[in-house]
Amino acid sequence: MKKIFLLFLVFTFINLFSQEYHFDYSIESQTTKTKPNKEKSISTSFYDSKNKIHLHIDKYNDKMRAVIYDKDKNLRHSFKVTESKGFVTFQYTHTNDFSKHKNKDIAKDDVLEVKKIDSLQYQIIAFKNEKRNKKRFTALVTLEKSKLNYLEIGVDHAQSDEMEQKVRKFLDLNSNYILKRMQVDYSTGYSYDSSLKIKNVDFSLKLPEKLIIKEFDFIGEFQD
Repeated sequence: MKKIFLLFLVFTFINLFSQEYHFDYSIESQTTKTKPNKEKSISTSFYDSKNKIHLHIDKYNDKMRAVIYDKDKNLRHSFKVTESKGFVTFQYTHTNDFSKHKNKDIAKDDVLEVKKIDSLQYQIIAFKNEKRNKKRFTALVTLEKSKLNYLEIGVDHAQSDEMEQKVRKFLDLNSNYILKRMQVDYSTGYSYDSSLKIKNVDFSLKLPEKLIIKEFDFIGEFQD
């Protein structure tokens, strides 16, 4: 998949366009799962620093799809990704509307605790109750000063935004930071270590004026 980001990107669309997403950073995540078994993986996303929106690329059965999840609108936009003769094409396929879906999250009432280890390292603990005798996970995050202001805590938890806010309270308001590394240990026995590499890019994707709304089906997206 790394090949994609070294090629000149060409985007083909049909119809009029209603919205454009501009991406100015690529974020490569190198993750090493340490428990219950060791496994390494690399994934890359693109980031719109102005609107804080990601473009993720998924690969399944040698087919690639790109996805933008617009959190404010609860919309998930999908694109077919095709490589040919040194070019990469993104073609809009459909949109999933999650505005009417209400998923129950058992972790939404967890109690969060953030401890400062030093000026660039912080420990985050999610407790399952107010007694703080049961942990859901413990995370050690390492920051780095940067031109980009990027502190999104990449854990699958309902309060990830609150974690970021709690960490920011310790930081210098006159400086920007990126999340450089994160080590996470879940109470279920799953652990991983993830590091980020961030680079500048400059490209845009556009949506058609009339969106094609479909029900979400991950496997179905890779059929055509």
